[in-house]
Amino acid sequence: MKGYNILLPALLLFGAVSCKDNLDEKPFSSLSKDVVFENEEGLNQATIGVYQTYTAPDFNDISARFTLTETGHRYATAGIGIGGDPYYRFGHLPNSGAFSAVWARFYKIIFRANIVIANAKLAVPGEEAEADPYIAEARFLRGYAYFNLVRLFGDVPIILEPINSLKDTDLIFGAKKTADEVYQVVLDDFAFAETHLPDARSGAELGRVTAGTVKAMLGKVYLTMAGKPLAKTENYQKAVDKLKEVTGAANEAKYGFELLADFPSIFSLTNERNAEIVLSFGYFINSSNPNGNILPFNLFPPGLVNGDEQTNYGLTYDFFKLFEPTDVRRDFTVVSKYVFKGTARGEVQPGDSIVYDTLKANYINQRTKASVGTGNYRYGISFGKLARVPRPAGAAVQGYSSDLIELRFSDVLLCLAEALVETGKPAEALPLLNRVRARAKATASKATSVADLRVAIRKERRLELSGEFNTVFDIRRWGTLSEEIAAMSPDQIVDNILLPYTAKLELYPIPQSQIDANPNLVQHPLW
Repeated sequence: MKGYNILLPALLLFGAVSCKDNLDEKPFSSLSKDVVFENEEGLNQATIGVYQTYTAPDFNDISARFTLTETGHRYATAGIGIGGDPYYRFGHLPNSGAFSAVWARFYKIIFRANIVIANAKLAVPGEEAEADPYIAEARFLRGYAYFNLVRLFGDVPIILEPINSLKDTDLIFGAKKTADEVYQVVLDDFAFAETHLPDARSGAELGRVTAGTVKAMLGKVYLTMAGKPLAKTENYQKAVDKLKEVTGAANEAKYGFELLADFPSIFSLTNERNAEIVLSFGYFINSSNPNGNILPFNLFPPGLVNGDEQTNYGLTYDFFKLFEPTDVRRDFTVVSKYVFKGTARGEVQPGDSIVYDTLKANYINQRTKASVGTGNYRYGISFGKLARVPRPAGAAVQGYSSDLIELRFSDVLLCLAEALVETGKPAEALPLLNRVRARAKATASKATSVADLRVAIRKERRLELSGEFNTVFDIRRWGTLSEEIAAMSPDQIVDNILLPYTAKLELYPIPQSQIDANPNLVQHPLW
């Protein structure tokens, strides 16, 4: 989403704290709201700042968010760096670091959005309606932050007003609200955004939220609410109705959505903001903005592009085998073999052929026959579904420019297919499933019953969307976590044990740092 990568000169969060676990942090700026929102350009820059908060430093919490949404399932295992521990083996505790990092990120987004929402009309006196599209963007971005928080943690505090000083203790030290209440905030924010945003964008505005973005994400919200833990099954039909508003030839043309013919091109740096990307947040690396996406460094196998990649997260070879040999997604999603590039690493030299050995569960240098990284334990095959482009010379390890893709149109089609199945319309669901499979050059599904299509669609979501902040959320709303853990093997766990299923694992704990800082915040009962 490079269209709005304008550096915001620290003008947001004037007089506000950035997160509750650091109440003594200095304000980002001393500029008053009258200066920031002096005119529409200031309002525009403030709104851009909310988008940028999704990708702004600290970059490590992006890796933490990946861990919390993409580990902890039957195909998850250690990488060379074992960076998914303890989450992939369900050994996490309230003081585990990923929780605080992700919590802080989403509340920073909410704080910034609240400032725009509260002050936008100051920028256009006498023409307040001109502020509504900016408010709509901020409300969608706030609602999406709450959608993530409620899926991760369940009951969480709701803050809908700006925090202007440490005296705003009723906001800073808010108690948890129920998941139902949080979802109502999401629905209210999306309802406003849906009716105040343009159908599509072009030019420099391409990548900013549209009415189509909101409708598609709202359909996913309804689908999530229909599943567990809320189990409000009437929302399946609401999901069908909303998702149909953005699918079909006429609607796809109206909102500018499509499935790209070539799967890897979706993720190309030269094709960002393409028509399959419903929502993404952009990175733009240059000398003044060195902090980009750290995921390629953390996820790629060593030498896929740079030589120093860490491979902190692994997938079992059984995941690789889920794909048909003709499926073009397989060798882009996971990396079974490659030629080493970049800086030499130990005995591994540029040009060496590296192959994943399924018996040893290690990458093996075909020239030396030695393990790459370590031969001391078994680790998984690496994730590769990002642009395989080296970071610029001299850039830090987080200096990759791949955008964070939050929602693709293939996800929209599969959400609609799932909602149709759950409302007893399997015949309408099958063509949507097969549309996604046809693009992947996978065999068309012949499932016809509700039960068979449910299985097929759930499998397809793994094949199509793995690594895109979906897997754990899907498992939770399907209510299949106990089955996932039962299907795991102790061999998937390095130097520790696989913990058994308990009900508390259906949600993550409130970060202990937040409990310690907020006297009104209590831990979830099962934690």
